[in-house]
Amino acid sequence: MEEITINEAPEHPENEHSGARFRLEEFEGPLDLLLFLIKRNEVNIYDIPISQITEQYLQYIAYSVKIDLENITEFYLLASTLLYIKSRMLLPQEITLDDEFDDPRRELVDQLIEYQKYKKLTDLIQVKENETEWMLERKKKQIALPFPDSDDLWDELEVWDLLKTFSTLLSGLSSERIIDLYEEVSINEKIALIDELLDDRGEFTFTDLLINTNSVMEVVCAFLAILESVKVKRVKIYQNRLFGDIRIRRPADAA
Repeated sequence: MEEITINEAPEHPENEHSGARFRLEEFEGPLDLLLFLIKRNEVNIYDIPISQITEQYLQYIAYSVKIDLENITEFYLLASTLLYIKSRMLLPQEITLDDEFDDPRRELVDQLIEYQKYKKLTDLIQVKENETEWMLERKKKQIALPFPDSDDLWDELEVWDLLKTFSTLLSGLSSERIIDLYEEVSINEKIALIDELLDDRGEFTFTDLLINTNSVMEVVCAFLAILESVKVKRVKIYQNRLFGDIRIRRPADAA
């Protein structure tokens, strides 16, 4: 299996023994490689040494051309982005005390953070899928334990907590990998339903968004609609126990 050496010391690119060896097929895409380089160099993701990381990244690109990597175009696009950021950081900037420094790395860092979150979510979903092979299905008529529904017990959720709950919901669905492509459900439809439920009730639970609770498409669209609503600060989300149902409310300062 072919390996490539990436030098950790850019000033001595010929020194192969100082580099980090890795297999090309280990990376799912350019952001995956970039995260690897950041972790391998033990640098702060919010303060990426662009010159050093770019040089190492370009070494990877040069080697990949020789082995005809299938998705090389995606890696070229990120390479051009890195070179652009590097060139911008080399330009002198006039900054007054009242100006906010426009870091050219900011957008790239945001992309890496989001990619890192979804990579963790993918791993979490995979773990949950493996766990479901040993889970017993709960009977439909089984009575749930009476948890108190006091407002004091509902804690506001962070987005990562929402992702974990979403993973749990998916693991509870049928293991059959069949999706009805003709199922009429969309994210915009669920966002409209969120607004309608908030207007009618003031608050509601995640399961209120689901018409067909056994539909993977239904759960995914409802989840993404809530995620988008949280992102634009249209709603806040709460939960009263681990992996319990989610309550959706408007923020107190909303019009």
